[in-house]
Amino acid sequence: MLTDGQVAHFKTFGFLVLRHLFTPEEMDIIKQESDEIFQEARGGAEFSGEEWQAEQPFFERRPFMSMLPDDDRIYDIGVDLCGPDFVLDESEGNLHVGDTAWHSSKPEGLYSTTGQGFLYTGYSEFSLPNVKIAFYPEPTTRDTGCLRVIPGSHKVNTPDLLASLRTNNKDPKFRPFGIHPSEIPCYCFESDPGDVIVFTESVLHAAFGGKIGRQQHAVSFFANPTTEDEVLLIKRLYEKAKNSYRPHTSYIDSDRPRLRRMVSRLVEWGFDPIDV
Repeated sequence: MLTDGQVAHFKTFGFLVLRHLFTPEEMDIIKQESDEIFQEARGGAEFSGEEWQAEQPFFERRPFMSMLPDDDRIYDIGVDLCGPDFVLDESEGNLHVGDTAWHSSKPEGLYSTTGQGFLYTGYSEFSLPNVKIAFYPEPTTRDTGCLRVIPGSHKVNTPDLLASLRTNNKDPKFRPFGIHPSEIPCYCFESDPGDVIVFTESVLHAAFGGKIGRQQHAVSFFANPTTEDEVLLIKRLYEKAKNSYRPHTSYIDSDRPRLRRMVSRLVEWGFDPIDV
């Protein structure tokens, strides 16, 4: 369970760091299962390193990792930050190649509703409370691809002074504020295996440097919609997405009540399941 201070930190700065959440032995299992999933997806071929490999769903494909969303250390984060009836968005696994440009979903403060529903201002329409819980099976530093976040960038007023960073600009000549994107003042999540960072997709985040094929995995939750407009929003996002908002059959039919519950609303909305 998170402390009041940790919850306040997340709400204020848009992220929270939790050190030593997993043991070295658990991280060894996660690394082994992750390697198996990636190799299986490549049909047994070696990773070429020519392009980023992203797999969704991810956690659900192996025994130990499939139980992590139901582990108190992960589950309670969803409860404390999104509410006791939070919904599973997706799980993902990544083998990164190159830098990850600054980007975010639509920041808080640029969102409003009218009789016609949601206004779009150029960013993702997602605005329900949400968390992404990310961890790294290998050590990361500022210069080796650690996640960077700009504290507080999930909450803005108009005009948005950081708008130029939210567009995932990968142009090598891009110089926001006259400096290289890697020089933007930020918090660098330098981590050891077992550390996790919890953040909202609305906070600006990026990564620079790092070896080809560095691993980063995450599970994402969002708050249970309570209004017709919020449900309509999720249905619109579902139609646009390829893997998000799809319940997985192993969770739908799980003998673990909390896993069944976190996908039950997706089933209720009639979203197509993924057979995993």
